[in-house]
Amino acid sequence: MSLYFTAFIRLGLAVGISTALQSTFAENVSSFESAFAKVQNYQAQTDIWQQQQQISDFNVRQSKLWQNPSLSIEQNGFGNNQDQELSIAISQPLDVFGQRKINQALASTSAQQIQLQQQIWNAQSQLIVKFAWSQLAIAQNEQSIYATQLKLSKSNLDSAQKRYQAGSIALVDVERAQIEALEIQRLYQQALLKQQTAARQLSNLWGETTSQIALNNSVTPWPEQSQNLVERNLSEGWLQKLYALNIQQANQQIEHLKAQARPNPTLNMGMSRTKSPTDTNDTALVLGVDIPLNIFNRQQYAIPMAQKQQILLNHQQQRELKQQVLDIANSIHQLKGLRTQFDATGSQIGLAEKVQNRTLQGFQAGKFAITDVQQTTKQLQDLRLSQMQILAQAWQSALSAEALSIGTSYEEISRSDAYSQLNKKAIEASQTLINSASAQ
Repeated sequence: MSLYFTAFIRLGLAVGISTALQSTFAENVSSFESAFAKVQNYQAQTDIWQQQQQISDFNVRQSKLWQNPSLSIEQNGFGNNQDQELSIAISQPLDVFGQRKINQALASTSAQQIQLQQQIWNAQSQLIVKFAWSQLAIAQNEQSIYATQLKLSKSNLDSAQKRYQAGSIALVDVERAQIEALEIQRLYQQALLKQQTAARQLSNLWGETTSQIALNNSVTPWPEQSQNLVERNLSEGWLQKLYALNIQQANQQIEHLKAQARPNPTLNMGMSRTKSPTDTNDTALVLGVDIPLNIFNRQQYAIPMAQKQQILLNHQQQRELKQQVLDIANSIHQLKGLRTQFDATGSQIGLAEKVQNRTLQGFQAGKFAITDVQQTTKQLQDLRLSQMQILAQAWQSALSAEALSIGTSYEEISRSDAYSQLNKKAIEASQTLINSASAQ
């Protein structure tokens, strides 16, 4: 028994030294704001939105360009005894029905979409960092709970050791206390690993890999500002503005199809020079117009398809906005209910701490059995873990509401590759813009 007790003490000292070393060499991230600042500095190196803005500017300039003219040269007759005719002509497509103007409107709408998407992207990136930071804060809170329980289990084991040496309890009671202490030690190590994993995931967002990040908060904060942030995001109306631009773009695409359905003429200007075998020269100016005959393809099916697509898009966006409000209300309602449970559990914890302390004192005085001490210690641990789980659920509800308010979801921001996917979407948006510009 003495060997087991000595081994437990050594293990406890090793954990204490390891924790001290982590505190010494841990990177200080005092708050969520400081973590987000590190991520912003790192992500700024890629200049995604600077490139996006330049692509958008080029697209606007491209839309203002006229179609290129074409030059044609034709020679008839090459022998000296033949009439020779040289024709030089330039053909310039005309924009009678305003296709160029529509292209400029489309480019302007795309530029507005890019600016709005950048604002939404910034809000989403901040939320991704907040999720990773909250996971680390919750993991740190869990480790703190088990560290406190580790001290209690050591006190229980010390008391059992003393009573055994005094001959007032059996060896099996000490072994029970020892099993409890070893189990708490295992759970503490498990919580420590969870904290290190959360720290690595957070540090990955600023391009590093460290398992030792010290948050300044000793207790994980309640997401007090979540409802205010949701209301602010909704007041910004990012989704409504983006959806309005989508409808505007769909209307412009319909107008573009209508313009394509009209017969845009091509102006031909040139000169024709004829030379006869008798060295007689005749020069004439040639002027003409090519008018396409839109007999078979008048976009008569493409236009109704685009109009139906616009109707579907409008209905879908309206449903999404309505569902967004309903889902946010559900998350906020759940958050308020969790706060009531959290406060109630806090009162229970205060009472359970008193009961555990009194039971331990009673055991030390010989009034209670070791099982009574273990029961009150387990009850205190369960209440603390229950409060921590409520806090974790509260952060999930809060982040879900915030995510919905900017048009994403909790599942999207909680992915391990959330930031990579966010950047990927931004690059895909620029590629879509380039493809649409090339198709015009």
